[in-house]
Amino acid sequence: MIGALEDYLRELGKVTIAYSGGVDSTFLLATSARVLGAGQVLAVTMQSPLTPPWEIIFAKEFCRSRGIKHLLLDGSFVLEDEKIFTNPPQRCYNCKRRILAAMLKEGPENQPLLTGTNASDESDFRPGIRAEEEMGVRTPLRELRFTKEAIREYSRTYEIPDCERLPAPCFATRIPYGEPITAEKARMIEGAETFLRQLGFALVRVRLFSPDTACIEVAQEEIGRVCDLHEAISRQLATMGFKRVTLDLEGYQQGKLNVGITV
Repeated sequence: MIGALEDYLRELGKVTIAYSGGVDSTFLLATSARVLGAGQVLAVTMQSPLTPPWEIIFAKEFCRSRGIKHLLLDGSFVLEDEKIFTNPPQRCYNCKRRILAAMLKEGPENQPLLTGTNASDESDFRPGIRAEEEMGVRTPLRELRFTKEAIREYSRTYEIPDCERLPAPCFATRIPYGEPITAEKARMIEGAETFLRQLGFALVRVRLFSPDTACIEVAQEEIGRVCDLHEAISRQLATMGFKRVTLDLEGYQQGKLNVGITV
């Protein structure tokens, strides 16, 4: 499988990678630099109010450590687009189209843009995949049927750092469809998740089920610790603007807000 990816990249020669800082795009970026040479690869990262800052920090450091040219784009426009900030079920499709268009515009001409979308992404509601297809963006990990587990396995083999990191999608995924997305809500979510990460919760989501109600999701085995720390957590989140703080007793589940979405 890895040989097929190496051949795929060699055939392209030079590539631009839509680099989020996540495990999948890091694997694709590292493999591209290894096969083609760092000078033949450009990493492009979109930084918006919805982007977890810890992913930006990782992306910058990874590119610096590997000598990969890194272009950081201002993505503040995402909250100026009605098709995005009104948060319809097709929000991700509209957002991905805007982001990919900006990357294609800023990237080198005649140099293909690749994303880290992979075969495992097809198991969830991912309208952004349609945007990639429509815009002619290449998705080699999906085309060659790399799963998330295969990506982690190869990342370990090639000593790509932090390949066990947990997913960190944009903050819009914490807000139910139909609930408008604002910069203030994103700041509240970011602050709450940053605080909980500092307490040692690696897997955490703070869902915003109303403008001032937080619903905390952590791994099932960590639910008891949230209860033990509930006073400190409630007190800190209150300073961020949350009037109510709740805990999801089912624990974290990927794509929970996508349940029942079929469009």
